[in-house]
Amino acid sequence: MYSNVLLPRQWSRFACICRYSTAVEGQKLPQCSASSDGISPPPRIRRGPTDILEALAATVGPDPTAAHYKYHDDPYLIPLSNFRKRAYALSAEAGRRAAVWIRDNHAELFNMREWDPPAKMKTPHYNADPRIDAYAPKPIYTSESNRRRPTIHYQQLASGGLAASVPAARGVEGVGGDLRVKFLQLLCFYNEKEADSMEWMEERWFASNIKERQAATWRTGGLAEKIFASIEPKTSEAYCAIIQGMAKYYQAERAHMLAQEAIEKGLVLSTDVYNSLLSCVGFLKEGTTMRTEALKATLAEMHKHGISPNQGTLTACLRSVSAWGGGRALQQLALQLLAEFRQIGIQPGLSAYYYMLCLFCKERGPKVDILSTILADLESRETLTAVEPTDTNFFITAMGVCSDHLQDVNMAERLHTLLMKGDNYKLVGDAYKESIYYRHYVTVACRQAPFEKTTELLDTLVPNVYVPEPTVFEEIIKTLELGGAGARLAAAWSQLVIFGHAKRVRLVERLLQAMCSCYQYQDDEVKAKTRAAAADILSFGQLTDEEIAQKRDQRTPQAQLSAQALTNIIQLCSDVTDKADPSWEAVSEAAQRLRKEAVGVPTDPAALAAAAQATAQKGKPGIAAAVSEAAQRLSKEAVGVPTDPAALAAVPQATAAKGKPGIAAALVMYLAENGFEEATTASASVLGPLLNRTESEVQQLLATPRGSLEESLHPSAAVLLDAYHLATTGVEPSRNARDSSSSDSDSDSSSDDE
Repeated sequence: MYSNVLLPRQWSRFACICRYSTAVEGQKLPQCSASSDGISPPPRIRRGPTDILEALAATVGPDPTAAHYKYHDDPYLIPLSNFRKRAYALSAEAGRRAAVWIRDNHAELFNMREWDPPAKMKTPHYNADPRIDAYAPKPIYTSESNRRRPTIHYQQLASGGLAASVPAARGVEGVGGDLRVKFLQLLCFYNEKEADSMEWMEERWFASNIKERQAATWRTGGLAEKIFASIEPKTSEAYCAIIQGMAKYYQAERAHMLAQEAIEKGLVLSTDVYNSLLSCVGFLKEGTTMRTEALKATLAEMHKHGISPNQGTLTACLRSVSAWGGGRALQQLALQLLAEFRQIGIQPGLSAYYYMLCLFCKERGPKVDILSTILADLESRETLTAVEPTDTNFFITAMGVCSDHLQDVNMAERLHTLLMKGDNYKLVGDAYKESIYYRHYVTVACRQAPFEKTTELLDTLVPNVYVPEPTVFEEIIKTLELGGAGARLAAAWSQLVIFGHAKRVRLVERLLQAMCSCYQYQDDEVKAKTRAAAADILSFGQLTDEEIAQKRDQRTPQAQLSAQALTNIIQLCSDVTDKADPSWEAVSEAAQRLRKEAVGVPTDPAALAAAAQATAQKGKPGIAAAVSEAAQRLSKEAVGVPTDPAALAAVPQATAAKGKPGIAAALVMYLAENGFEEATTASASVLGPLLNRTESEVQQLLATPRGSLEESLHPSAAVLLDAYHLATTGVEPSRNARDSSSSDSDSDSSSDDE
């Protein structure tokens, strides 16, 4: 019975081996160009693993509206805010870190796989086809190993840990000279720290906004200096390593002393050593004149010893000059350096041009158009290659110059065309620098470009390529307001919600102001969208009773819409003719919030604090505490008054004519309680349509005492009379009468709505 099972399995295994061998033979191509039958196939072209994909991608070009490849290509999963993009990228990288931890700490799980192809030899850590070394478990080094990681085994070198390679050796003296110099170079390059991993790009990208400290961080008296002291005789390689390490970590004075010591011994220093000395020459001298002389002396010393400069020499010189400040003298020095290096055939790189922009285009300096000359030089080159890490600073700095210094959108478009040419986009840098680049680009386009070109740019970049920050979004709102784009302004509210800016009150209020200014020029469909957006703004962020109770203990109060923003919502949502339109609910809610939150706003809030302090000094701590509590409540609830009360005063008359007397009365009372002169005319203009009386009859009614009209007036009309008397006499009506009138008015208004 078992033979019936084993034979088919063996035959299947044998057939699999045959197919595998046939496939391998079929992939072999003739390596010569001649054959016996006269057919000469072309020689085989070695292809990389991604050559076909790159060829296919070149036929279609990049799609700026598509999400980044590191995000899932699903509209429900693509992050559309800066916070979500950052969280998504870092969480994915955290998952990879967890996988690496499992691989490194449980390497026995990845030794081999039983389901590998039959022809594959079973070897440890050979569990994929093709083999990928980065995914395989790392080898484990023991105490007898010769290869060690720098952070763990620095001290073992000094104590003889590497002496196993030389059996008769003891300590550092047993280590060969070449090995000791290479280890010294490693120590100097990393300053005795663990090298940054090249795997975790997202963490480095989102942490790159931290500026580098230009301070002496070299480990004085550390292992590098001990190994350098143990090398005898000291060679040029040892001096070059220690000097470059000290200069890289800003131990400038000792680096120059060791350089002079090496020169006195007749040792030849490399060009890279002089470049590192030039980059920190400013730490040795004080003042522009002495620093300039030191820079020229170092260049003259290079020429004296026959050391040929390179592109890094020019970059190091300009880096030092740009760090010394500004002024015409330094600018002339930089131009002189640029001209002399060009005479010897050295063209400046992106880093050199970056430092030139830093020197010439100061934030508060005079406007200097050096960028056009730089772009002309870069446009004439076939390709741009990154040589130094600071090369990625050029494009973001140049776009910042276009936006803030030159304010020239044509120059910005020219720079962007250069960035999109060929493979230059990789020079934009990491995700943080890319965001800064587009921030400047969108800002200068909103301020300087035509409206159609700006909207086209926004449709291309937002939101997959770039999510605008609040300051940039405010510039976008201003541009849409000037262009009268009501539909885009209505859609901007949904973008604020998606981008995570909906709780930024200043930005929302700016959007409402733009909606109001453009509203009257729009068609009915756009007006309906604008009203819906305004109503949604009012209802957004409303807290439940439990959430309100939780936030009472927080020290930072929740930001509230100002009285002007509520006025804008009332203006927008009251422009309807249908009495049953849902927009009236937003108008009623906004009117209630106006009277609840913005009544009795002090003209001088600082006077309350002064009164509390004076009361406490007079021995009345209880009263002082009450005044202080009132000031705190006012700071949390009072949200100002409308900047244009005339616009709010025009709403009640139209609201009463559309069958909403309760809302009209509440708005007029709000104007009267805050002392606006418009309350007098507003109350008179609303009473006429409400009571169906002429103007003379309304004036006679206003002159009649309030008590004799208590039971004969509509509740909303009674509130209007109270508002009129409050606006004209300044005497507030009795609290009981106001409360009953308000409740009657509200109930009457609700019955009218029904």
